[in-house]
Amino acid sequence: MKKSLLYLFMLVCSVTLFTGCSDDDDTEFVQVTDISGDYQGRLVVSINGSAAEPVSQLISIVKSGEQNSQVLLSLRDFSFAGQLVGDIEVPCTVVEKDGVQEFSGQKDLSFTTEFGAALGTLPTSVNGTVEGKSINIKIGVTVTTLKQTVDVVFDGERLAEGESGNTKTYYDFETWVAGVEGQKPEMTFYEPTGWSSSNTGAHFLKGMKYADRYVVTQSDDAYSGTSAVKIQSIDTKGGNMGFVKIPKVTSGSLFLGSFVTDITNTLNSTKFGIPFSQKPVSLKGWYKYTPGEEYYIVNQEPYKDHCNEAVVDNSKTDEFAISAVLYETEDYAEDLSDCLTGVDGEDGIYTSSRVAAIAQLTGGKQESWKEFTLNFDWKKEYDANKKYRFTIICSSSKDGDKFWGAPGSTLMVDNFELTAE
Repeated sequence: MKKSLLYLFMLVCSVTLFTGCSDDDDTEFVQVTDISGDYQGRLVVSINGSAAEPVSQLISIVKSGEQNSQVLLSLRDFSFAGQLVGDIEVPCTVVEKDGVQEFSGQKDLSFTTEFGAALGTLPTSVNGTVEGKSINIKIGVTVTTLKQTVDVVFDGERLAEGESGNTKTYYDFETWVAGVEGQKPEMTFYEPTGWSSSNTGAHFLKGMKYADRYVVTQSDDAYSGTSAVKIQSIDTKGGNMGFVKIPKVTSGSLFLGSFVTDITNTLNSTKFGIPFSQKPVSLKGWYKYTPGEEYYIVNQEPYKDHCNEAVVDNSKTDEFAISAVLYETEDYAEDLSDCLTGVDGEDGIYTSSRVAAIAQLTGGKQESWKEFTLNFDWKKEYDANKKYRFTIICSSSKDGDKFWGAPGSTLMVDNFELTAE
């Protein structure tokens, strides 16, 4: 009897032990792969569904503790609507399934930049996946003060240790938006997203019947894609309105910055430069150029006061200019008063002592699309602690600031790539 009870006890223990081992085998423990590192890729910002040009961006992910499942996602110098907001940092939790790491997080963000602070608290969500070296991220930002939803999409690759983290900004000129809405279609002009132009000045001249077209337009004669930018110098007849002179020749310009009309001094209207927190390395792109037939010059200075008195100079042929300029600023003034302009002297984009670096290409007739690469000539050492503005300027007449040029001169540009570190 005792022996039978002993056998029964041993049987129960063995069954219990077997069952316990089976339960342990069914419990799968998944070790989350470490996804921390720097990721380089393309970032697209959409505001209420309207997408801006893609830009190159570096996004960093670091572990926020000992476990791989807790990370901090960091996107430096985030901007939208052409204004610097600040750094986005959101803690995320990582889970892994079938070799794919999924991460998500949410945080109410506030910023210290002037524009960012004005936006108030921004509820921000992050969702993304990492598979191998590839990363896909979606960031949603609710901007209650502007009644806008900002969606950010990032696709990139993980950089190898020690690999350069240079960022690249691409301008393909595929997306255009209305500048000034006119009551008639012929009084409405368009500009590439994120860019300004001298179209606003041409709009004023069209309204007074001095111009019959805009100076910057969208063209389907593209190097790649569906559209490029067509920049022209036009005949604006010349006129004397007493308080302002109407030039005989008005050159077209496309630039990063803003156009704020100054009727008494049109060269002061071009507020060149956007806030910029990196060191530019190079500018690449494609262009072609056709000079106009008759070249006009203004013989008497100041040129703006005699721009209506231009005369033909048969010894000259028009040339274009593509320039990129980085310059220092004490602050980003809301009224853009810190911006360099088209005037001469200390407030001029090419003549100011505030210019830190400049790159420029000039030239004449070029019938087919040609690639260019510009490297920067540094006037001052770059200082990451200083504030800077940066601009790219494309002009159909390189001496247009003197009101010199040939009506009909046409500069085409496409597919710009700006590299910065």
